[in-house]
Amino acid sequence: MSSPLADCALPLTLTNPRPPHVLAPLGASRLSAHADGLDLILEGFLLHHGRPRLATSDDADARLLAGDYCYARGLVRVAEAGDLGAIGALSRLIALSSALVAEGERETLAALWTATARAIGEGDEARERLAVAVGRLQAGDRAPISALASSHPETRDQLIEAMS
Repeated sequence: MSSPLADCALPLTLTNPRPPHVLAPLGASRLSAHADGLDLILEGFLLHHGRPRLATSDDADARLLAGDYCYARGLVRVAEAGDLGAIGALSRLIALSSALVAEGERETLAALWTATARAIGEGDEARERLAVAVGRLQAGDRAPISALASSHPETRDQLIEAMS
């Protein structure tokens, strides 16, 4: 007996070989073995709004459902690390990223994702800096979020490619 999720996911094509993690290395110091959840959440976003790295499909419904699954599974994986602050940061990231896409403001996405993963990996002080930068971003000032992401240009560049 098949499930509705499996039936919908059948049109997905998995990439082989699996691409390397993009965000997990930035969060690994605090999330340890659960940092791969960051890349699952990224894949969920890319299935909804970008170029997915792990699975592709011409079926929009399959991509949407697979994206929701990746969001949920990634959040569960990060939650297993016991860091509720990370879950809050990721929830805000998902919501703000979707709003930026809806507003046609995609150019800030890579910096926002890089800065968030970095803040999760670095802890409370970094998360406070992220919160200030996100507030400034919401007020229209991109400079603080870009500054937070600037120490990881290779991550930002990988995300720019996937999110364009």
